[in-house]
Amino acid sequence: MIEGTRVKPELAATAGQWEYICCYCMVRLASGVTTSGPDCDACGNCNLRFVHVIQNDTDHRQLLVGLDCASVLTEDHETPRLAENETKRKEAWRIYYKKPGRCVTTVDCLIEKGKL
Repeated sequence: MIEGTRVKPELAATAGQWEYICCYCMVRLASGVTTSGPDCDACGNCNLRFVHVIQNDTDHRQLLVGLDCASVLTEDHETPRLAENETKRKEAWRIYYKKPGRCVTTVDCLIEKGKL
């Protein structure tokens, strides 16, 4: 296990072999603001609000993880944080204008906005 994280030991051994894909959340107005998402595949944390998708460089499997696990496994602390902040901005827009749906931020979105 990596010190200071809850990442499972078998995944901690693969840190640095993961590529960041995107961050997303769902807005459902009928049940409140947002819905909780899946559990983190890396540490088991329950009900992720913002889900980060990472992909293994060698076998191309994807994991749905939280912010901390995405940062640890990709060994990139900037991209997941920026993607989550942009997704929060999009979520706030959808809530304000009462537009339910999926908010997604990819690496390409961050590059296009000049954040990366």
